[in-house]
Amino acid sequence: MVTYMNRIILPVDGLTEINKIAEKALSLAKDMERNVVALYVVDTPRLTDVIPPNETTVAWESILAVEAQRILKEIEKKGKKLGVYVEKKVVKGIPEIEILKEAKKHDLIVMGCKSKVIFERFLTKNVCEQVLEHSSSSIMTYQIK
Repeated sequence: MVTYMNRIILPVDGLTEINKIAEKALSLAKDMERNVVALYVVDTPRLTDVIPPNETTVAWESILAVEAQRILKEIEKKGKKLGVYVEKKVVKGIPEIEILKEAKKHDLIVMGCKSKVIFERFLTKNVCEQVLEHSSSSIMTYQIK
């Protein structure tokens, strides 16, 4: 058993691949005898950059909050089957910043990384790249195609 890891942080979103990543994180948590923090970040600052704050953004945040609870309950259910405690957490903010805030030095972040086309690589870094670049925690990534 690895003892230097306190928790496993599992950032989640609405991707269909999250089930595979969650299963791997939960299996690892069971083997390591660790808890999992399933973290869903409602990306509100970027949302309000695109759509001015109004009834539409409030409605969209509500939709995302419902989606977050659905995904987190599913992960919690899978955790219970394996005997792994899953702390469900929904926060608002910029995903990479909120992930970095949640993860402490002795946590393990297990997350999916989306492939980018060549053109996108020159324009922006995705959430995974930002977390990899700035985290003091250990990170395990899974490639999402």
